[in-house]
Amino acid sequence: MAEALAEFAVADREYYEPLDTAAPKGEAFTPGRAAEGWHGTVSGIWTMWHREGMPELPDDGWKVHVSARRSRAAAVLDTVAEICFAQDVAFKHLATDHWYWWLHRKHASRPQSGKFIAAYPADADAARRLMEALREALDGEQGPLILTDRRFQGSETVQYRYGAYLTRDRVDAEGSRTSLTRDANGEAVPDRRGASFHLPEGLTDPFAAALPPATARPEGPVVLRGFSIERAVVHSSGGGTYEGLEVATGRKVFLKEARPFHGLGAGEDDSVARLHQEWQTLTTLHGLAPGLVPEPIALFAAGGHAFMVTEFIDGKPLNRIPPTGHPLLKTDTTPDDFAAYYARCERILGSVEAAMERLHALGWTFMDVSPANVLVTADDEIRLIDFETACGPDDTPGVMGTPGYVPPQHIVERDGRTAYDDYGVSSLAQLLVGSLPYTSDRTPDSLTHFHHDLTERAPVTDALWKRATHYHPPSESPVLPSPEEIAADPLRHLADLREAVATGLLAAADPEHPLRTFPTVPQGYGSNTLCVVYGAAGVLHALNRCGIEAPEGALERLRRDALADAGKLAPGLYVGLSGIAWVLAEHGLIDEARSLLDTADAHPLVGQSATLHGGAAGLAMGHLALYRRTGEAHHAGRAHALLAAQPHGADLVPRLGRDDSTGLLNGRAGLALAYQQFAQVTGDTSLLARGVELLHAELDRATDPDAAGLLFPVSTEDKRAMPYLYCGSAGLVHVATRYLRTVPDARLAETMPRLLAPLHGGHTALPALFAGSAGFAFVLAEHALLTGDEASRAGAVRSARRLYKHAVPQEDGTVRFLGMGLLRFSTELWTGSAGVLLALDQVLAPRADLLFTLDAPAE
Repeated sequence: MAEALAEFAVADREYYEPLDTAAPKGEAFTPGRAAEGWHGTVSGIWTMWHREGMPELPDDGWKVHVSARRSRAAAVLDTVAEICFAQDVAFKHLATDHWYWWLHRKHASRPQSGKFIAAYPADADAARRLMEALREALDGEQGPLILTDRRFQGSETVQYRYGAYLTRDRVDAEGSRTSLTRDANGEAVPDRRGASFHLPEGLTDPFAAALPPATARPEGPVVLRGFSIERAVVHSSGGGTYEGLEVATGRKVFLKEARPFHGLGAGEDDSVARLHQEWQTLTTLHGLAPGLVPEPIALFAAGGHAFMVTEFIDGKPLNRIPPTGHPLLKTDTTPDDFAAYYARCERILGSVEAAMERLHALGWTFMDVSPANVLVTADDEIRLIDFETACGPDDTPGVMGTPGYVPPQHIVERDGRTAYDDYGVSSLAQLLVGSLPYTSDRTPDSLTHFHHDLTERAPVTDALWKRATHYHPPSESPVLPSPEEIAADPLRHLADLREAVATGLLAAADPEHPLRTFPTVPQGYGSNTLCVVYGAAGVLHALNRCGIEAPEGALERLRRDALADAGKLAPGLYVGLSGIAWVLAEHGLIDEARSLLDTADAHPLVGQSATLHGGAAGLAMGHLALYRRTGEAHHAGRAHALLAAQPHGADLVPRLGRDDSTGLLNGRAGLALAYQQFAQVTGDTSLLARGVELLHAELDRATDPDAAGLLFPVSTEDKRAMPYLYCGSAGLVHVATRYLRTVPDARLAETMPRLLAPLHGGHTALPALFAGSAGFAFVLAEHALLTGDEASRAGAVRSARRLYKHAVPQEDGTVRFLGMGLLRFSTELWTGSAGVLLALDQVLAPRADLLFTLDAPAE
């Protein structure tokens, strides 16, 4: 996840943008001589080469990839280009040396890492001719192995795989797109680009050398030089890490793998070189200060890769401490619980500081003090791991580091090299107390607001807070009001925040942007930038419901692009056509809304997904919205047909989100909402009993059914306990509140206080509507509106006040919020400013149907 987010944080310093929109960086690659008639065109990070009048390529074929060492890339390109020109084969190559480094760095995409040149021969015979010529011409060259490919016979640089030449894909109910190719029968199947070679069913590899008869694979774990690999821990482009055993002794060990020519640092400093350097570091420091570093045990090569074996440290990464132990995340904590937690934080940080002092006394610096590199043992002692970037007295610091834990250059220049470690420890302190370094790096005043929140529950100790704020002192003249000012007159300051957010959202709009109108998060680019949850439809809905005029051209672009791309989108409410139709209809574009719903009705996902997010429940909601607006009976009938067609019990599971998802967007709660809203709009209550059954099934999934505050796992595989709107307690409150106004149900009534409890706690990492504080504020305000509950009303204001600790003021007086991942600002409904705006508006002026519901009577 972090690696994917990082790719979207390269092109722009303010907003998430796809990597291939980044301006060219570094020295350009280009063949030394271009054949007559051939043209190179830069497209994102690639340069594409073709000849005028070339025959059209097939949709799929045998892609030929050529890898190269960084220092040999230009020479290899010259050789490959000359052969491709001569054989009339279109090809592409990385446009610059910087992009070569990007695709070969430690945290690069594993399926992409190693690729430098890709050629597209017309058929298998052309592929063979090309690869044979390349193998001969590149004899003696070396290059990284591409995990998706096979190496051509006898070559260390020429590799191949079968897949799509022309981009085509299929959308799922979560809006994600799967690239497609064709199998031997011509059927469209996923074009799998994982970490191994794969052929579609029915196809055989025409280039594989004759292999000896297969022998049965030995049972049990892989054993390398006397060490067995028991479990993978983490994979990266540069290699993997594993838990293992020393076979001779049974001792548990840790293995670190390095793949040659991958995981680049500076120059050709690859993972193998850094592994050898880390071995030297561990050996040196273990001799100087035993126990300070993991004990080095063995260094060897196997299968062309390098492996280092060290002592296994039984502990969990420091970033696991807050989500599993912070009292803020629990509903029944006492001041004593907070005191015990703060004391634990001080012990842990004291151990980290003691380790740093030992290192510094030896003339060494750790350089990458980040949560993943600090393991906390059962007795709350700490051990440092991953000494890859550690520097000795005579070493030059590298450039690697973890965002949020690396000091600005002016601090390094002021305090020297040890500032890397000191700053990292301070950021760890922020993490432990519950704040996140990303926002405080943008505005240190966020910590002032966070401190006030903590003080309301249980004051943090002065020593711990001093550690957290050492490099982030508050401004002498803060732009935003102080926590005390906000507490004294919350509604006025929330109104001011609403205006600043709205103005900032409008300022960020760009209807001429090639990919989107409003800045979004990486999920938006991976699905679509038109939909409700990630795209323009959601932002326009928020602006419209809040009485704010949309930017000129934004609605017309949504109308035009949605009609043009309708066949590419899922049918449902939040990520698909139904939600876009809803928004167009509320702007008076009824004919366009009808057209989109007609297209959605014919989508295959209607019979495959039941979810609100992208499937049948969401489509039913769109039809209900148009029925209420137009009175056209067809839409009510279509909604009934969609909802009545959904199966019961275990038969429903395949139609929910992956791994039997829970929650509003991808779980049973979303379908239950559609059943209730159908009854609300049409008066037909025949489906309500199904909805109650679904809500009971969701309640059965609570992580701790007896807890004072109920939380829910994301799915059967993702067991994180969630209180959020998209998946968790807030989403269930959103739905169950409506059921209790419609049908009596003792279980829902008894459970409601325990569903509401986590929302009153209010601590979240994000300001988001669907996964953060804005969602708590929205749902509590909505609950107060629908029930008259004054506790929920007060809780909504309290949650909205907490948005100030996430607010990042700008020089123009506007306010922005960091979106999912907290690396860049965003405006979409999911985690960005539009969701915050909608929540603030609901708190300040509560009214029906701000978030795609149909409670109010038809006008």
